[in-house]
Order: sequence, then C-alpha cells, then structure tokens
Amino acid sequence: MPEFDLSSPLLAVATAFTTGFALAILPVGLAEVAAVAIGMVRPPGLALAMLAAFTVAHVAAKVPWYFLGRAADRARTPRVQSFVTRARELVARYPRYGVGILALSAVTSIPPFHLAAIAAGIARIPLGRFVLVCLAGRIVRFGLLGMLPSMARLWLG
Repeated sequence: MPEFDLSSPLLAVATAFTTGFALAILPVGLAEVAAVAIGMVRPPGLALAMLAAFTVAHVAAKVPWYFLGRAADRARTPRVQSFVTRARELVARYPRYGVGILALSAVTSIPPFHLAAIAAGIARIPLGRFVLVCLAGRIVRFGLLGMLPSMARLWLG
C-alpha cells in the first residue's frame, strides 16, 4: 500500500481541488465553509494555492450544469418546455443582462449559482465567457471568505 505524506503541500492542494469540485457538482452550499477553512491554513502561500485550486475546480464543476442548460431544448415535459421558452423570451428581451446576472450570482450566490449556470446555458452565453465570468466572480467570493480568518486574527489580536 502506498504511503502518503500527510504534511505534503501537493496533497493539500489536491484535496482542495477535489473538495471544490465535489461541493460544486452537488449544490449543497458548503463551499463557503470550505473557503473559510482554507483561509486558516498556514503558511499563507499554501492557503493561496489551495484556494486557487478550490476555485478552479468549483468553476469546472459548474460546466456540466451549464451544458444541462444548453440541452434544455431537448426537454420532453411540457412544464420544462414552457420554462425554457419563457427563459429564452426573457433573454431575447434583455440580452445584456445575462452576463451581469451570472457575475452577480458568481460573487453573491444570488440567484443560486448552479441555477445561474443552467440559465447561462439556456441563454447561450458562450462557454469561454461563462468560465471567465464565473472564475472572476468566484475568485472574489472565495478570496474574501478566505481572508476572514486573517482579518479575525488582526481584530482579535
């Protein structure tokens, strides 16, 4: 059986990546807790590498949700077809809002980020733009959350 060095920085970064992916593929809402926990890691350079891996994995795991939205035209149930039609009409009426709403969701999770990823697919936001907007928003969100432990240390002494 292989042995793992549990103090390995590479293992820490790989664990952060895996955790980021797992918490994003299932919309369970624990990514924020993980980002704060990563912020407690010492040294700060390791925490930054872990947070970067976590964020990249988190965004990568939203891509299947995006493609679910892209495949929405294939929906067979009348309820889903009606929803997709209304969503497309809304996008046609307000074409410039899609990326802004996606960015807002990436930073604030309002609307829920996985739903925004599906909506981005329905709205046919280009995949590259989707990834860049999500990555930028999640860097801001997880970066701020990861800074909380350091800020608390400063404030509390």
